[in-house]
Amino acid sequence: MAHVAPKEPRERRAPHHRARGIVGALLRRESGAAMVEFAIVLPLFLLITWGVIDFGRLFFTSNSLANAVREGGRYAAVLPDPVASAAAVKTKVKQSFVPFGGPALTDAEISIDTTTIAGGVIVTITGYPAPVLTPLSAVIGTRSTMTRSATFRRERSS
Repeated sequence: MAHVAPKEPRERRAPHHRARGIVGALLRRESGAAMVEFAIVLPLFLLITWGVIDFGRLFFTSNSLANAVREGGRYAAVLPDPVASAAAVKTKVKQSFVPFGGPALTDAEISIDTTTIAGGVIVTITGYPAPVLTPLSAVIGTRSTMTRSATFRRERSS
């Protein structure tokens, strides 16, 4: 029999090289995971962002409507006959209102009442369409309206 020389021991790789190969393979398999996660989270993030913006706009519009009826009510309270001067009161209300991305006030949305409270005047804005930007409201199909009123004691009687 021929003499066979013993094989030289092969270089052995350190165990961490093998682990790095497994982790590398896993990372290669998850290369699109970030894109999928982003696609899942983005609509929720945009909905929350637009919701916050809409809430701020609605809050501003609500305050602007309250200011407009307060100004119109104060103006009507010092007039000798607010019903006869309804056009002037409505003009005052429209001038005091600041629409923030919504439509301007119309005369049909403004009412003046002197009969409900003796010696008082009530100026009301009814049915103002709330300006909403969130796409969710368009999908659901809801439209909300805002109503504000102010009551003042009349300072002059006719």
